[in-house]
This record gives sequence, structure tokens and C-alpha cells, in this order.
Amino acid sequence: MYQELKKYIEDSGKITLVSHVAPDADALGSSLAFYLALKRMGKNVKIYNSTKVLAKKYDFLPSYNNITDIFPQNCDLVISFDCGSFKRLDIKRGDFKLINIDHHKSNEMYGDLNIVDPTHASTSSVVYDIFKSWDILISRDIAICIYTALVEDTNFFSSYSTDERVFSLACELTKLGARPEVVGENLTQRNSLAKLRLDSLFIDGMILKKDAKVAIGEVSEDMLKKSGALRYDTAHLADILQSLATVELSIFTLQMDGGIVKFSLRSKSIDVSTIAFKFGGGGHSGSAGFSVEATKKDEIIEKILGDLDI
Repeated sequence: MYQELKKYIEDSGKITLVSHVAPDADALGSSLAFYLALKRMGKNVKIYNSTKVLAKKYDFLPSYNNITDIFPQNCDLVISFDCGSFKRLDIKRGDFKLINIDHHKSNEMYGDLNIVDPTHASTSSVVYDIFKSWDILISRDIAICIYTALVEDTNFFSSYSTDERVFSLACELTKLGARPEVVGENLTQRNSLAKLRLDSLFIDGMILKKDAKVAIGEVSEDMLKKSGALRYDTAHLADILQSLATVELSIFTLQMDGGIVKFSLRSKSIDVSTIAFKFGGGGHSGSAGFSVEATKKDEIIEKILGDLDI
């Protein structure tokens, strides 16, 4: 499949790289690494994400400023990264071939070519394997992008997907120029005062269920206005719930535009991807999510609680 992908790229005149809405480090790092590689190959390539305001903590990534929220016209090849479903790309079907590169086991295989490998800890790890198979020289900038994606998607090497292959890749990327201290500082030490105010509001509103085995927390539009925080400031809140010693399942809900609520699920012992799949979402066994109409939020929380055997 890696060689088939290369043939698609060689035969294409205009390429657009896309990632899911509200992108995390894996989505951005993977697509930026690919952008840098294709630029070196002399390809006409653009990088797109529909999100109007990206998280500022990622602005140290090479070529971050080249990301546009206006979908390029007349491209003949689109390559998506780290996105399990077509709808989360926030693009329309067009007269182009679509390549789907991902590592989520719940991926809907929506591409003309699907390079989806759940054995990888991050999509950036898949991208690294693609580059190695093509004998591409991995520059310092590419290494930074791949390393940043790997670090965040393994929750700083603490997720169940962290294994010998992850540390081997991290070591190789460090040798190639990725600086762990720079990446760590940008990902963890650039909090705004508004974000910390939101954290306080969020923790105060947390609810425990099932003998404190389930933690539930929400961020409403009012909480965002009161704290001054932006939606990307909420990315860590599901993990805060999950950090409680007694919690086996955390449920985090975020009010989105258009009457939509986004659910983020985390667990130490439950395959939350199966829960998310029931509601049209997906993800990993320990981390998954989905979105529903806001009016259904409480009903769905009760259904999740009712189906639990803990």
C-alpha cells in the first residue's frame, strides 16, 4: 500500500493534506510531516484544516503557519490524517482521489486507499514507516513533527499503546533532531490564565457516580464565557477526570456550536471505543469520542451509566 500511495502522489498535480476538526498533535504533526516531505519532493501541496482557531501550543511546529482553513480548489488528490470518519474532515466529496492514513481501529475506511494500522501508537508512527519505505531523508523539522505527535498521542508515553517500538521511534527521532525538552515545554507549559480559570470551574462541577468509579464533567458555553477560555483549552479535561485514583470511566462533554455536544471518554479498564461506536463515534480502547445533539446529552449519559457493569 505504501508504494501504491507513492504512485498516487507521483501521478497527482495538486495535493491537499487534511486532518480532523479541532486537531490534536497527531493530526497536525502527521500532516505537517507529510507536507514537508512532499515539498521536498517538489510536489504542489497545500495543508488544510477547517478549524478557524488552532491551539497555540502547536505553533512551534515547522510550517504551522502554512495551514489554511480555506479548502484549496481543483486538487486531484486529498490525503487525510488521524481521522476515523469522513465527516470529521469537514470537507465535501469532490473530483479527487482520497487517501486515508490513520491508526484508529474504528476507522470507517472511507478512502480510495486506506492505510490504517491500529498496531501503531500514533498516525505519525504510520507516516514514519511510509517515509522509511520510500527511503526519504527525515529532516530535523520532520522529526519534530512526528515526535510531537507521538508524545501527545501516547499521553507522554503512559498509554496502553506505549511499547518498545514507541521508545525506539522516540529515540530515533531524537537522534534526528527532535528536542524532547522543547516539545514538552510547548505541550505542557503554555497555559493561559483563562485555561486555569476554566480548570477550576470544571473541577468544581465534577460529578462522581457508581461509587466514584465514574467521573462526569462538562464545559458549557457559559463556562467558556466566564473563564475567557477557548474550546481548544478543554483538550486535557477528560484526562483530569481520569486521573482520579478510583475512576474507571470518565465522561467529558463539551458544548459546541450549532446545538452539538462533543463526548470524550477515557478509561483504565473499559473499551470505550465500543461505547463511542454505538453513538456514531470511535477511537481507541482507552480513549474515544462522539458528538450528538445537545438535547440528547443527559439521556445518553444515563444510557452509558445504565449499560455499565462496574
